[in-house]
Amino acid sequence: MLQQKKLSYVFVITLAIALVFAITFPAIKTYLTSFTRKIPPTITAHPIPTPTATPVSNFGYIARTFTDAKSRSLPYYLYIPAHYDPQQKYPLVLMLEGSGERNNLQRTPEQNRQVLMHAQYVQIWSTQYSSPYNPNIQQRWPCFVVVPQLTTPQSWVNTNPGKGSYRLAAQPDNSLLLTKELLDSLQQEYTGIDANRLYITGLSLGGYGTWEAIERWPNYFAAAAPVSGAGDPTRAALLTSTPIWAFHGSKDPRVPVSGSRDMINAIRAKGGKPRYTEFVGAGHGIWGRVYGFDTTGRVDDFYPWLFSQSKA
Repeated sequence: MLQQKKLSYVFVITLAIALVFAITFPAIKTYLTSFTRKIPPTITAHPIPTPTATPVSNFGYIARTFTDAKSRSLPYYLYIPAHYDPQQKYPLVLMLEGSGERNNLQRTPEQNRQVLMHAQYVQIWSTQYSSPYNPNIQQRWPCFVVVPQLTTPQSWVNTNPGKGSYRLAAQPDNSLLLTKELLDSLQQEYTGIDANRLYITGLSLGGYGTWEAIERWPNYFAAAAPVSGAGDPTRAALLTSTPIWAFHGSKDPRVPVSGSRDMINAIRAKGGKPRYTEFVGAGHGIWGRVYGFDTTGRVDDFYPWLFSQSKA
């Protein structure tokens, strides 16, 4: 009798479960169906193809390498004025690059070339430069342009370029010395280069190199335009007769603005009359204003000033 009651209870419970399942199953099925529809299908990841970069031209520059008597080499780019006539005299501009445009051994030679040629401060000296603002340098002042390209970690100076003013080492950095020898060599190769109109300019690390070059060889260049750089103020007396126009941003986070201020103040204290433009509120990358490819607040008289300088 007890066994029959247990079987009855089991039957009733089983029947109840079956009835509940039968009633609720359609709703559960509908819910699950609607829920799964909300789940997006699995997305198969496809590698994003690397876009093919449009090759940057050389803008008329010739890629060359200078090797000195000690077999030390320096890659550089040379721009020769159109219709060059060795019977005429042409100024030469030495453009010292910043650290970002140096060769990097992790890149291919072609990538390193494009890094430098992509820089507008290199392009702008060429007849092939195209921009809403084009100073037409070669049409107005046909000139040679020399742009050496260092290889990381090479530098123009024997100091940390982020510290501002410094003291020159006993000897110049090899890269700067090679550049000086390169200019001497080019004047022998191209007799049309006017030794009285050698100009030097550079930005950031190249700004340091510009200051140091005119301090190492104070009577060599006809004019200098260091941008966002620094030098050795203790040598200011050597620069009182060199036409200098320095530039810096007052809020430069990479090279202290004191680097330019120290040099200008020291030269003026020795009787020199350098020009100095400080862009109020500007940071490190001010060279677009100086060289003219940044139309906001550009220095319109920079090129007329530069090419008017001569030691003769």
